[in-house]
Amino acid sequence: MAYFLVLFAPETYEAFSRSDRTVSGFRLRHRGVAARVKAGDRLVCYMTKLSRWVGVLEVLEGPYVDQTPLFFPDADPFVVRFRVRPIAWLPVEKAVPIHEGRVWNALSFTRGQSRSSSTWTGKLRASLVQLSENDGAFLEAA
Repeated sequence: MAYFLVLFAPETYEAFSRSDRTVSGFRLRHRGVAARVKAGDRLVCYMTKLSRWVGVLEVLEGPYVDQTPLFFPDADPFVVRFRVRPIAWLPVEKAVPIHEGRVWNALSFTRGQSRSSSTWTGKLRASLVQLSENDGAFLEAA
C-alpha cells in the first residue's frame, strides 16, 4: 500500500462532499502519474488555501478515463478517475490544520521548518505526489 497526496481547492472539496464520494477525479494531465496508483493505495486529501487535511480515501479501482460530468454539470475537468471508499472525510471545521504542532512536527517535509517559510510547500504543489509511508500512516491516523 502506498500513500498519495490529493489537493482540493475549497470549490472541489465542496463538489466532492456533495457527491456520493465513491469516485475521485483528476485532470487529464495527471493520467501518467495516476497509472502508478493501485487498488488498496490511499489518497490523503489536503485542502489548499485553508491548509488542512480533510480526508483519506482507499482506492478500489482505476485509473480510468470517463468524460461523463460528475463533479461539475458542464465541462467537468476531472476525467481521470478512481473508484474510492472514504476512510475519513472531515467537515472543514474538523479538518486537521497542517500548522498544528503535533502535525507539523510529525511530517517529514515540515518538521524543522519555520511555519512562516514556504520551503515545505513544494510537497503540496501537485496531486498524486507519493507521500512517505510514515507521513501517510500518520495522517491516516490523525
